[in-house]
Amino acid sequence: MNHVFQGWEAVAVSLQQDTAQQRQLAEQGKPARLNAGQCDSLEAIAVRLTKHGVIVADEVGMGKTRIAVSLIRAVTACGGRVAILVPPVLGFQWQDELKDGGLSSPPILRSLGQYMEAWRGDDPDGHLPWFEQPLVLLTHAFANWRLGEGSARWRWALLPDLYAWWRKKTADSKRLPRGYYAGLAGEVTENVARSICQAIPDQPAHPLYQLMEQLQQQTPWPGALEAKNYMRDERLRPCLEQAVGLGMGCFDLVVIDEAHKSRHDGSSLSGLLQKIIQASPQARRFAMTATPVELDAGQWQSILARIGLADDRLQQIRDQVESYAIAVQQLRQSPSDAASRSRFRLAAGTFQHALAPFVLRRDKREDESVRRFRQAHGNPHADYRQQSDIAIDVEQLKPAWRQAVCAAEALSLLTCGASGPEMERLKRLRLTMGNGHGLAALLDAPNISEAEDQALLQELADESGAGSKTVVDGQTGKREQRAQWWSRVMQQPFAGVDGDTALFNHPAILAAVTAIEEVMARGDKVLVFGRYTRPLARLTDLLNARAMLRHLAQGKAWPQLKVHGDADAGAEQSLWPAVRAAHAQLASPLALDEIDSLLGQQYRLLQNQRRTRRRKLLETLGRGFSSALALGSHWQRAAMLYQAFCRSIVVQEQESDGDDEHIQALLSRALDELLGEALPVESPLRYAEAFAELTNALCERNEGDSDGNGELDANEADRLWPVLEERLRSEYRGGGGGVANLMYGGTEPRRRRMMQLAFNRPHSAARVLIAQSLVGREGLNLHQACRTVLLLHPEWNPGVVEQQIGRVDRVGSYWQRSLERDIANGVAAPDLPRIEIRPVIFKGTYDEYNWQVLRQRWDMLRAQLHGHVLPARSGHDPDWQRIVDEIAAAAPSFSPVRTAHGELPV
Repeated sequence: MNHVFQGWEAVAVSLQQDTAQQRQLAEQGKPARLNAGQCDSLEAIAVRLTKHGVIVADEVGMGKTRIAVSLIRAVTACGGRVAILVPPVLGFQWQDELKDGGLSSPPILRSLGQYMEAWRGDDPDGHLPWFEQPLVLLTHAFANWRLGEGSARWRWALLPDLYAWWRKKTADSKRLPRGYYAGLAGEVTENVARSICQAIPDQPAHPLYQLMEQLQQQTPWPGALEAKNYMRDERLRPCLEQAVGLGMGCFDLVVIDEAHKSRHDGSSLSGLLQKIIQASPQARRFAMTATPVELDAGQWQSILARIGLADDRLQQIRDQVESYAIAVQQLRQSPSDAASRSRFRLAAGTFQHALAPFVLRRDKREDESVRRFRQAHGNPHADYRQQSDIAIDVEQLKPAWRQAVCAAEALSLLTCGASGPEMERLKRLRLTMGNGHGLAALLDAPNISEAEDQALLQELADESGAGSKTVVDGQTGKREQRAQWWSRVMQQPFAGVDGDTALFNHPAILAAVTAIEEVMARGDKVLVFGRYTRPLARLTDLLNARAMLRHLAQGKAWPQLKVHGDADAGAEQSLWPAVRAAHAQLASPLALDEIDSLLGQQYRLLQNQRRTRRRKLLETLGRGFSSALALGSHWQRAAMLYQAFCRSIVVQEQESDGDDEHIQALLSRALDELLGEALPVESPLRYAEAFAELTNALCERNEGDSDGNGELDANEADRLWPVLEERLRSEYRGGGGGVANLMYGGTEPRRRRMMQLAFNRPHSAARVLIAQSLVGREGLNLHQACRTVLLLHPEWNPGVVEQQIGRVDRVGSYWQRSLERDIANGVAAPDLPRIEIRPVIFKGTYDEYNWQVLRQRWDMLRAQLHGHVLPARSGHDPDWQRIVDEIAAAAPSFSPVRTAHGELPV
């Protein structure tokens, strides 16, 4: 625990040497790990970290993680220790980035049980205690421990064990406390406690020594042996968290990825920073986020607090931030007013001066591809992103849907300001009418009878001035009765229709389907975001059903033997409702009762094609890996798994031509789906590459590497392959894939990686990825084959939308490659590709108001971070353009390029 860190001046020198080397490689035309903008950032970071923490707020997709890895490497090279706090879903990608940067780390720390495992005496992998690791990677949710009176002792006993063994080490009596005996709380925690106590330096001034002494004073004895005291919000919970932190040792650098998440003090991330992560006297925090502010300018205070700013400095910054926000509002109200512009320039300068010492931000204006796009357009303000609404006009809807929308609006008036469980339910119904979530739930609810409906209507008609609080039959108020009647009006047009069937024909779903199929028709992919799982699932089913019917009508093969489920039983997993809806929508010439037969015929043709391919699979992969291994050692892991696969084939029974469940058949099918059916089998290196990506997606990071040397030997590969084989069977057994996949909260991490892999392959069968917002909006790289984002359910938070768009707007994206190709081919400026953003807006519903509010907040976000304070206008207006240019020049900028010349304070 008593490591020696050389200090931040030494780190600064190391970073400057690294960036100089990277610039030299770029000048020589050689591959460089960092681009020019990332080098600028690292040089600015080197100066700032000698004084305080830093927030890197680069726009999404500009390589913040690569900057962080370079910093981490410099800190560890100077003897420092680093903690990296990441969202749970990003651990796999962080480990990849660390490996690419030449760093190794223990497995990402996710749970208390995993924490304890590092001290097991019988650990065959010989993992070091956490306090001996130079780099610890752990999730934001690590401290979400559910402890209660019935919790196993090992889950809470670290604190009493530490108390006992520290007392034995430091007390004059050198004895354990009364009532304690070895193994009282369990052998595992005792080993951990003794190890920690022995490792804490015998220096009273050391921060870990002081923390241990503090815990001794705060720990009651024998009350520390009662499990109930460790429940959330109980008195010993913070002490337990600090005890766990002792076992990690002191850190010199704390990296916080997605630092905008969970801002409130009671969150798990805040708990990690305040109680568990122990800092050395000269520690620094390095926060990473593309959206340091999302909803209001006041959020600057919370993100700055995360890098350890003192309260008095935070208050000063808060005042300056608020002044800037007011100046922006006044400027937008009267941009032609010289006084408003003068106030804005003054406030912008003060705002920039306050934040520049702590905040660095590169935005897409500095991106080389964006510059080339604007140069090709001849307009320095041309936007490489294009937003075009998918608008649904209520007046153009069928009568049934118009009636439903009108009833929803009536509900909006009745439920406004109302309270009570039933009114809250009806209010949610009105709020989610536009996306189908509420309507589907309503249609699945028990319908009141026609007689009850008429009686309710008559009772309302006879009402004479009764207030909304009047009670009828001692139960229901008049206002609630009206709301129930209007919900009945919403149900009437869909009599006999369940919620799922209605969703297949919901105007928003159909509009999204039309837009998605237009993009697919030009050969591109679509990323869809939404909040509610049920509409997303029905959209997925409908896209797959429509694609299947089109393939069958055109005589094309479809990778599915039959429509799943019983057509009459209406099983939960049945695709028949989607097939029926798609059949009617497309006016398909196929007979519904012949679809399974046609699928069987086409599937047999596909089987024959695949059988021909897989006969050559082993030979093709062998040639591919022979070529790949000559290119570098990073192919070693995949090559060893390929050899394990070959050995497993030898010991298994010979494959029969009709055995589609044989591993060779499943693997061949998986590779075909990733590579595209049109790829010839005579592309061995491409097959080897696909095999490597497939096995990486099926594995956890470094899975199977039992000796921890970062490689697989033959024995390790042979033990791991059966596990991967079973996962492959689980993934590809049974029914075939479609054009659309759904990623939601219940999707397992391995399945998510498989979806990500397929979606990023340009020729793979997966053309549409439909992601629940909370699952797919941050961290995922989905940019290699897609430049279109469709927003099915618009969000309230513009930061969330920026993160969603950032999944496809990244360094090395499909858009960038398409732009380079089109510029080289002389494509006209108006036809150059853009990042396309397609929100679905249901006019006349709450969605439209929702989107207006979002756009206002988005404008403020752009003013805070992007320098976009005033909007451009169509047409040629030199006076307006002069004002826009004047304000843009005065807008705050936190670019490291400007700070490199000393123009901003550090």
